Amino acid sequence: MGSKEKQVVQDWLAATRGDADEVNGAFVKYFHPDATWTLIGSTPISGTYHGLESIQNDFLGANFRGEEREGPSVQGLSQEYGIKPLEVEDVLSLEDDRVVVFCRSDGMGRNGVAYNNQYCWIVTVRDGKIASMVEFCDTALIERVQFDKKIVPAGTTVPVYAR
Repeated sequence: MGSKEKQVVQDWLAATRGDADEVNGAFVKYFHPDATWTLIGSTPISGTYHGLESIQNDFLGANFRGEEREGPSVQGLSQEYGIKPLEVEDVLSLEDDRVVVFCRSDGMGRNGVAYNNQYCWIVTVRDGKIASMVEFCDTALIERVQFDKKIVPAGTTVPVYAR
């Protein structure tokens, strides 16, 4: 069960191991034009992206652009460092045309902070192409590396709500 779907995902992962043009081609080849990609959490890029064009430009492109806000902040992933091929730990078939992928990234923020994130992707395959992806990862790392935000303690020492 699920071996065809698992093979589609494995083929896509293998095709993303090249240069930027090859990675772009892999998305075009293996994703439905109406695919969705959902990043959990509340980062500036969290949410659901509808359609391959939005996934490539609004989501993946924002990883390198950051929020493009004014000020001294250096945002986005370093294009000079690039994105190294994902370290795929496991690809497992689920039911209902779904596949789960466990992998790690190797990147660098333009702010000099290492971007070594861990991912769990739940991928749905339809008609031999990727139809949707839900991404679970370290969103605090995204905030620090891609959006140059420092996570600091709130400083609250007294409970806000009385019991």
